[in-house]
Amino acid sequence: MHQPNYLPWLGYFHKIQTSDVFVFLDDVEYTSSSWINRNKIKTPDGWSWLTVPVAGSSGEISSVDIANDDWRDTHRKSLRQNYGKASAFEEWWPIFDDVYAQSWDSLCELNIHLVRTIADHLDLECTFVRSSELDVDASKTDRIVRLCEEVDADRYFSGTGARSYLEHDRFEDADISLEYQSVTHPRYEQRFDEFVPQLSIVDPLLNVGTAETAELLAQLDDP
Repeated sequence: MHQPNYLPWLGYFHKIQTSDVFVFLDDVEYTSSSWINRNKIKTPDGWSWLTVPVAGSSGEISSVDIANDDWRDTHRKSLRQNYGKASAFEEWWPIFDDVYAQSWDSLCELNIHLVRTIADHLDLECTFVRSSELDVDASKTDRIVRLCEEVDADRYFSGTGARSYLEHDRFEDADISLEYQSVTHPRYEQRFDEFVPQLSIVDPLLNVGTAETAELLAQLDDP
């Protein structure tokens, strides 16, 4: 369960790999300057943002529109410049280029399409659901518990950032096991100087390709 982020990092796909059902939280409030509309790639000068411009910064994620089409050429150019000589560029570039060749109005639709496309190519077997498709009217912990119940989940796999605010007893009352993701980021071949962790999934995909990225996800399993 997570907001539909733009080209998220390995840990996001580890959540998908570990889950039978993954819920895109598309009807929660959009947060500006967050992972929802941007992510990090590596350049000769260090990491840099790939940002999708949005029209307005309020409302549910599903209602956020992309501001213009110029970003597509910008992202294309940035990925070609920084990863064009990477080992697996030719393997993955046609997939990303196909996405950037399309015109996108909805940030949510773009992000979900990218996540599902990448998950499919990595052979991650998971059922994807949007929270907006489920009849849940609640907030905070109650909302998460209710969403779990709607998809018949008996386990909720959460990011560590939620540890401070999730009410554990609500999960116990609902007979839902609450587990937190705890990962050590694996190293892999990167271009440009020292290794930078927690970049967008495009970094391992373009650097080491499908098979090794799948191995990296396996290494993210909890110790």
